[in-house]
Amino acid sequence: MQPVVSQPGGSRSLLAILAAAIVLPVVLAAIVFPTPLYDTRELVAWGRHFPLITPVHPPMMVWAGGVVDRLFGPSGTAIVAANQVLMAIGFAYLYAILRLLVERTMAIYLVVLAGTSFYAVFAPLSWALNADILQLTSWPAVVYHFLRARQDNRWRDWILLGVWAAIAALTKYNAAVLFLAMAIGVVALPSFRRCLTRPGLYVAMLIATLLLLPHVITAVKFGSTIAYGERHFTGFGSIGDSARRIGLLVAGYLPMLLPGAVIIAVSSARRMINVRVPRFAEASEELKFIVIIDVAMVLILLGMIIGLGLEYIARYGAPFSLLAVPALAPLLSWNEARRDTCERQTGWTLSGLYTVMSAAVMIAYLGPASHSGLQEPTADAARLILEDWRSQYSCGPGYFLGDRQTVYGIGIAAGPEGDSVTIHFIPATRWFDQRKLEDQGAVLVYTLPQVPAHFAAAYPGRAMSDEKRIDVPVLRTHNGKTKEYFYRFVAPKACSK
Repeated sequence: MQPVVSQPGGSRSLLAILAAAIVLPVVLAAIVFPTPLYDTRELVAWGRHFPLITPVHPPMMVWAGGVVDRLFGPSGTAIVAANQVLMAIGFAYLYAILRLLVERTMAIYLVVLAGTSFYAVFAPLSWALNADILQLTSWPAVVYHFLRARQDNRWRDWILLGVWAAIAALTKYNAAVLFLAMAIGVVALPSFRRCLTRPGLYVAMLIATLLLLPHVITAVKFGSTIAYGERHFTGFGSIGDSARRIGLLVAGYLPMLLPGAVIIAVSSARRMINVRVPRFAEASEELKFIVIIDVAMVLILLGMIIGLGLEYIARYGAPFSLLAVPALAPLLSWNEARRDTCERQTGWTLSGLYTVMSAAVMIAYLGPASHSGLQEPTADAARLILEDWRSQYSCGPGYFLGDRQTVYGIGIAAGPEGDSVTIHFIPATRWFDQRKLEDQGAVLVYTLPQVPAHFAAAYPGRAMSDEKRIDVPVLRTHNGKTKEYFYRFVAPKACSK
């Protein structure tokens, strides 16, 4: 299996646009949106403990957040930058897969369209280092190393297949859909069935199993992560519910495929790109395999939605849509006489689109608009609350407790020793130390009024101080908006006032 023979040329300007698109979320985070959003705050807070399990997810994303936090602190800009580096690795693997199917200039063109998709540019601001995005790194790597191992039977590819498969599973359990689809592809194609006789495949499986085993043992022992996953399956529901979830499955493909699909459609209409559906029997073995796993994944998801009531949301679709790109790539070929024109017009279109959108975002959110999460003044609020605490106690606080949309932002901004958890997650948080809470006390910080009642129900013997309120100006915007926080203190027993 050698890369497809390439035509000369290839647009450096398109690669420059791809690089700019990868950097753009980092720039927006630094200038406009400095605060990590809710999912990211949570994974950083949990990542400070590098746990084998979390209350809800496998641990890879919290490990990534913990590493970034350890190196750079809870900086929204640093977190988005780390996300973009990992995403770039995924796009490099996508390019490597595409080179097995199409010539170089088309592979570059399609990677640029994927890397400048709405999902790749804007999702990192909301979900940096979230599992849904991190799958864009591991899934193409799994597919690529399997394809290479199948062809060349090199130990390097088998070993990396095992490592990346473990990373994918530790990122999110829906990697099982990819693995099952790949197994179907292996069984369906005689040329791939030969992999079943190769020791490398079983070494890869052993490596993945050994890397997963500590997490699996811990997850089975405590059950919280598995129970959370089970709650996503509600059983066979109404036709309306199934139709809604299927609609979200389809919608999940769009953010990664737009605006690229529109650009290709216009380029085809202008006869700059030829679109032809080849016969499946004439396709390469690699293309057949990729088509089979793409179709199999859709069918598996449909089965889980219709038969098991999987609560599917659109953002789950990113890794599935990314792997659809190699399946669609061989449909496209250049009209060589107009390739330079197509690349040039695509470059201008992408540059203009994201220049206008970025300018609009900056003007809006540095001026009249504000974002309740990405511009939240968590560090300023944490400083004011800690000043109040330290004026009363000589130790602690051991924990910041509260509601999810408030407590993690304050907790991670309180410094490297800040430890935060939502009250309802305490029973499932394996690293929560009741003795630490007893000795060093806690800050209850919240915007939801029921938080004190929840704490009182969980700890009926612990007294809380009277409620206080602070209003802190929202960051970067000039609209004068403030963020309101409420907090109470649970006094520490290891030190006095």
